[in-house]
Amino acid sequence: MLTGIAALLLSQNVTPTQISLESRFEYVAPLALPPVQIHHQLAKYGIAQSTAARMDLQARILWVDATANLGRVNSEEKIAALCAKAAEVGFNTIVFDVKPINGYTMYPSRLTEQITAWRATSMTAGFDPLKHFVTESNKHNLSLFVALNAFSEGHSFGKRDFGKPDNQFFKPGWGYENPELQTVRYIPVPVWQTHEISPILDANPENKPIAIYTSPEKAPENALYATVEKSGSIRELTFTKPEALNGLALFVFTGQAADDLIRLNPARIFVNSKPTYVRIGDSQNQIPLMMNPHDERVQQRTYDFIDEIAGNYDIDGLLYDDRLRYGGLDTDFSDLTKSLFEKAVNQKVTWPDDVFTYSYTPSLTPRLQPGRLYDAWLTFRAQTITNWTAEARRHVKKHRPNALFGIYAGSWYGDYQRYGNNYASPDLNAGFPFLTNAYRKTGMGANLDLLITGCYYPNGTVLEAIANGAAPGRTVEAGGILSNRVARDQSWTVAGIMISDFFPEPTKIQPALQAATATTQGVMVFDLSHNIEDFWPTFAQAFKTKKRAPFQVPGLLDSVRAQRADFDRRGFREPPFPTFEGAPGTGF
Repeated sequence: MLTGIAALLLSQNVTPTQISLESRFEYVAPLALPPVQIHHQLAKYGIAQSTAARMDLQARILWVDATANLGRVNSEEKIAALCAKAAEVGFNTIVFDVKPINGYTMYPSRLTEQITAWRATSMTAGFDPLKHFVTESNKHNLSLFVALNAFSEGHSFGKRDFGKPDNQFFKPGWGYENPELQTVRYIPVPVWQTHEISPILDANPENKPIAIYTSPEKAPENALYATVEKSGSIRELTFTKPEALNGLALFVFTGQAADDLIRLNPARIFVNSKPTYVRIGDSQNQIPLMMNPHDERVQQRTYDFIDEIAGNYDIDGLLYDDRLRYGGLDTDFSDLTKSLFEKAVNQKVTWPDDVFTYSYTPSLTPRLQPGRLYDAWLTFRAQTITNWTAEARRHVKKHRPNALFGIYAGSWYGDYQRYGNNYASPDLNAGFPFLTNAYRKTGMGANLDLLITGCYYPNGTVLEAIANGAAPGRTVEAGGILSNRVARDQSWTVAGIMISDFFPEPTKIQPALQAATATTQGVMVFDLSHNIEDFWPTFAQAFKTKKRAPFQVPGLLDSVRAQRADFDRRGFREPPFPTFEGAPGTGF
């Protein structure tokens, strides 16, 4: 039978499949460096991208971090030399960080203290580096943007070392002096029945009535033991230590917890959780001290800084660094935010269950369980940040109508729903699971003139990553393509690269520079402090032909936006959205 079918198939005149020999990769060289191969169709998408290419415009931005570069900007002569060097090698824009995460300023401010020391460097109180950056950038035809951190008002190292004779981190920050304005973390505590479980494996059983151990040898004597399989089901209860656990967890019950276990005799144990709420300053899980973005006092402080800077300095733009967000998905769970959320959804909320809860595996790995209002919570948070950007933009334009307003964020957009920052166009159409119709509308893209994303990967191109056995999505090329598509012609988009990714061989930065400028409207180089002296020759070669940035052409972004709106009205179909996946935390 099979032989007959095979013979029949072989007798048919089957037309060979036509296989295209065309590659999706093509050589490009937007800079005076060796060409690289990139996905040409994805890289050329968008009106902003085609406009910048047609007009031969290219942003070349040098980022100057505040505290890391204190010793490089603490005199008029150093600032003059820096601006001259940046212009000489071909940069056309400088971003000067004037309010870092500790909440103090680099310039003399009426709102806070001026930073006068950091690590082994110092700056004379009253010296104003921002004033001199304005003067020197104008002298060399450089655009000058200032960068601020919105919702960070403290530095954990400053708190840790404050008062010590060897303190190198100035002072803790305004946020530590105002704990009622700090963001509130939701921290789950593992429980069985009503008994708390030690959240640390192999902990001292005296701390909690239940503890979990990784081996019998680590468990104490004279307690009730139960082995548990990976599924979470207890299969054996014994009053003596098991001979071997075979990789399974060991629960140890003492006191009332042991009595309850005997009385209930459960077939299974499920580790649930109960919520605790802690101001982040009392349980800090990151270096910046994050404040509550919902508090009007916190918001007003951010606007006051805008008014002070934009009102007193002739800047070309104002950017917000990556602390334009929540402290994480586990913040803000303050009473204030709860009341605002209930008002937003127009109903009482069971807190935090309607948002999310946690359960635990036997190895104490937390598992988030979304509640019925989880998606509403994501939308509520994102809308709060987007509303803030609209008001912040208004403050900038009030003082400097022609100044740009923009942000820096990590390039992996899929991370940011956890942090309340939806930097996309409100018309973005993509397959991210969190991108509901309601969440999509929270996109802040229409409030931005410039979006810089941290494409901080050591591999410049997708082909480079493939050759090195790395993920194609974790490349400067992929990050730039994704950022440009997310912005959707609402703002100029610039891919950022980190110099330290290419130590100790400066030439390795070349593919990253090419990929950034081929997939977005320029490149941002972070940071001046990263041994940039070794990289000046590479930048001089790359930027040999001087170019203007697209944002240096008045009215051009308005034209791009108008063309995008016209295309949308006429129903032009967009190509499929790229499915690159970046690395969580990239650019944070």
